Amino acid sequence: MITRPLIRSAGPGALRRLSTCITGIGNPEPQYAFSRHNAGLLMLDLLKDQLSNSPKPYMPCNASKKVKRCQLGELMFLRVDGDYINLSGKTVVPLWNKLGSDVRHIVVHDELSLPLGKIQLRKPGTSVRGHNGLKDITKRFGDGFYRLAVGVGRPNERDSETVARYVLSKFPKEEMAIIATQSLPTALNHIETLLK
Repeated sequence: MITRPLIRSAGPGALRRLSTCITGIGNPEPQYAFSRHNAGLLMLDLLKDQLSNSPKPYMPCNASKKVKRCQLGELMFLRVDGDYINLSGKTVVPLWNKLGSDVRHIVVHDELSLPLGKIQLRKPGTSVRGHNGLKDITKRFGDGFYRLAVGVGRPNERDSETVARYVLSKFPKEEMAIIATQSLPTALNHIETLLK
């Protein structure tokens, strides 16, 4: 598990000390909350809550009404769900550019090609595996960001309509529990390794 000393208290000039920005991407409408396609947002929220010494809410982002932010010392959490996931780059890249070139970026996203609950951290420059949100970010920013994939599994039928229904459907309670109890510790370990 991650150790608290890695997270330093935010203070004056905190943005200048920012080292890592963790961005969760998903769809905006209430009906998509807790859907498989929003697994990146779910994991982002779990990471933020785990890394906070006390509950710290997201705040509106001054530069974009479509993004919420929360800063914990050198870590910035961006919750990008004000636009469709396929347009993630349009929403987030202008904000990344404002943070400067020294900030390391991690995008947390759903991943069909991984079994439910499996977490995989992939380095910049690796394939986006057909994920349209990652494609849009790459188109507008380049591929210089880490991908923290949250496995959501895949339906047996591979036709596009079945897959679309599957990713837009909500996680059953037992699958949510897997994400919270089994996936989160692995994701935290990956973040810890990067922060070191």
